[in-house]
Amino acid sequence: MKKILFILMLSVLLVGAIFMIYLKSNPPLVIQSYTSKQGNEAVKIIALENTGLREIKLKQILVNEQRSNNAKLIISKAEPFEAETKLEGNDQLSFHNLAQRTIVPRRYINQQAIGEQPQHYAVQVQASNNQKVTIYYEYLKIPFTLTVELQANK
Repeated sequence: MKKILFILMLSVLLVGAIFMIYLKSNPPLVIQSYTSKQGNEAVKIIALENTGLREIKLKQILVNEQRSNNAKLIISKAEPFEAETKLEGNDQLSFHNLAQRTIVPRRYINQQAIGEQPQHYAVQVQASNNQKVTIYYEYLKIPFTLTVELQANK
């Protein structure tokens, strides 16, 4: 009986370790693109996508290893975030504090509900050209980090 219990516990630990290695090697949050805000090159819009199975909660954003207090999560109910996207006065966009909302997995977004439900997600940060942006987030209660090097004219 002890041998069966030992094998069972070892199997559970092994499956858990494999799951953690898989999650860390295939993080669920990916960057689709980034662009500058129209009329303000210092403000960057970084489009994000959740490729996982559960929601992602943003925790903190660092710009050049310093905490960004003015970072916002932008949720679009219609168009994706591109260079021509108008942020001010657009009723299809909403701005939130980072931990206020979660990023829904792409597979659960209803493509027919354009204008009614969130379709695209992005973060807005104050960063001039050639800056390093680090996003800390939580997925399945496990902390993750995503880093991007912003370059000029992207």
